[in-house]
Amino acid sequence: MFRYSAPFRLSDAGSTRATSYAFSNKSITLDGKTHVCWLDAIAEVRARTYDHATKTWGPTQHVGTGSDNHTSPAFTLGRDRHLRVTYGPHCWDTNWNQSRFKHQRATQPNSIDAWENAQDFGYDATYASVTHTPWDCDAIGYRGGEEPMPAMFQLQKADGAWTTAKAIFHQNIPPQYTHTGSTLICGGDGTLYYGAHFYNSGTHLKPVEGLSYGVTVVRSTDRGLTWTDMAGRAVVTPALYDDRFAVPPFGRYVYMCGLAVDSRGSLWALTNQPSPESREIWLSRWSGAKWETTDVSTSLPAGLVAVDTTMMIDTRDRIHVVCTTQPMSQVAGLSLETAWGHPSCEVFHLCSADAGKSWHCKQVSTPDPASANWLPNVTRPGVFHPVERPTILYTHGVPGVGCAPTTTTEAYCVMLDEA
Repeated sequence: MFRYSAPFRLSDAGSTRATSYAFSNKSITLDGKTHVCWLDAIAEVRARTYDHATKTWGPTQHVGTGSDNHTSPAFTLGRDRHLRVTYGPHCWDTNWNQSRFKHQRATQPNSIDAWENAQDFGYDATYASVTHTPWDCDAIGYRGGEEPMPAMFQLQKADGAWTTAKAIFHQNIPPQYTHTGSTLICGGDGTLYYGAHFYNSGTHLKPVEGLSYGVTVVRSTDRGLTWTDMAGRAVVTPALYDDRFAVPPFGRYVYMCGLAVDSRGSLWALTNQPSPESREIWLSRWSGAKWETTDVSTSLPAGLVAVDTTMMIDTRDRIHVVCTTQPMSQVAGLSLETAWGHPSCEVFHLCSADAGKSWHCKQVSTPDPASANWLPNVTRPGVFHPVERPTILYTHGVPGVGCAPTTTTEAYCVMLDEA
């Protein structure tokens, strides 16, 4: 189905989460150029450009410095063909930019060579999921606010300023650690879709302590002023988990792994349990009345389990799922902490050209028995940069310890072309 380039090493000074957080788009292709960004140790935002005409990579550019390995840069592109990048805070480090994002615009169209001064926004923020809109402003979903931190939303105004942070989902628990996996996308008609999962450190309100207990998604047709479930019924925000706007499997330990809209305007959602205990990769499409769900994992090689997944849909409605896999024989019974960054991790690309009925499967990482290939990122399309063929990024190395290790990794890029 595709020709795959050999993995190209973007950097040998990568952060321990060089390409992590798939809800942050890290590649954009426009007019024969592919721009990619990643994180060098500890928190240096880097970018490079591939020229498809000359088949060469340009020099590495330094974009900015974030807080720690959660800096997670995210690219968007405007109608003016200028890239935007959002990056920076980790909510625990209030000394870094007062836990606000930095948002910068490239000074030249279709270029990463220079950037304007950053605008700051956000509320005790982490994990930027940024999308561009038809009205030519960025919108963002992220985890932020006071503990227990909810899933937040902000919209850029025409003058470049940002609306007040608004909580979309929250958890009815005492102050403690939460994770939301906030994922925000925008359809061509301007509909915003916001998905998140409900993870916290543990409470009697949960069926299983210390795990996510479900994924939800809501949508807005008025630029985030109001939100509804997929059936069009009003949702009062901030919302608690509820099956009526949940994504399959309902009430289960799953993460929000991806949202995408096809050319017919149908929403697709990807959920996965980030654990070697479960093999399934659930792909769901909203039919207009209900979710229709299939298990993509049956197309992986036998014996492998997916522990980290992401997705996108290209201009030909081909569904792309990229995942980190581990062999069950090596990780069965391991704790999540031990399995995290296990050297058996490899990156696979799955693609379906028939709405998920059949799948092409290809390993894109080069095996190394000593270090993991993991933390995949696949191009997320935008209103002004539809994607004919995605770009895949991944990290090679050891996981390191903590949020600011000096440990370095390698960041790799794989290009897809038509076979």
